[in-house]
Amino acid sequence: MERVTVFLRTALFSYGNAQAHVPAGVMVLEGAVVDRPHGGLTVQTSRLLDQQGRDQGEVELVLHLPWAKVDHLLVHEG
Repeated sequence: MERVTVFLRTALFSYGNAQAHVPAGVMVLEGAVVDRPHGGLTVQTSRLLDQQGRDQGEVELVLHLPWAKVDHLLVHEG
């Protein structure tokens, strides 16, 4: 799997309560690319950051992100 940092155009949607699947304000995802289906990217996250780069926790999620949501990817070597 390709390790990446995903910089999003806008924060991920979250319910903002105990049922939320991600913390509010998440804009950067660290993890690995699981798949690149047509129209998006599937990522298994390992860490989440807000728009100021503050750590929002080590959270393992599998997210399908449409390309319109992604600003750019930083691909890590090795």
